[in-house]
Amino acid sequence: MARKEAKQAYKPKVALVRLHTGGKDVEDYRKRLTGQGYTRRQFEFMKAADEYFDGLTLWVSMWNWDNHESWHLWNWRPEDDTRVMAALYAAEQFHPVPRYKNDFEGFKKDWASGEYDPGCTYTFPLDAVEVLEVVQEEENNIDPQEVKRAVKKAQDTAYRQRAKNRATKKKYRFKKRVRR
Repeated sequence: MARKEAKQAYKPKVALVRLHTGGKDVEDYRKRLTGQGYTRRQFEFMKAADEYFDGLTLWVSMWNWDNHESWHLWNWRPEDDTRVMAALYAAEQFHPVPRYKNDFEGFKKDWASGEYDPGCTYTFPLDAVEVLEVVQEEENNIDPQEVKRAVKKAQDTAYRQRAKNRATKKKYRFKKRVRR
């Protein structure tokens, strides 16, 4: 019996691109990210990461869940591995939860073993990317009405569970009186 193939609900747009991320100074980062709590040292690491990425040809993806506001790092050529590694190490220095703060050797060891996980997605602004070839067009087979129904069902279930918990809290339970 032939197995029925399930149609994938969503596929992002994937493109081969050339990055144009360099040429900015620390003040450009400071102006763009004012009020977000970054230090001058973190801005310097942002600049370093962008300098490593500048001019690279790699694959990026664009997703519906962030309203197509940025390109996301997808993959790169093996010969660019050391530059991408250096760029992501620089990015680790301004990561919200840095695991490799000033620990290049630990980072390099995890990178070489394939155990490195950034814990988030590295993104590029739309204007910093030159699209060379679209490898995969976005395919969105998600039915918005079905999503609304699923969200409504989850909300109703959560509400019923909270109501049940409130009704059965210990202080509201019937207490047996002990006669003396």
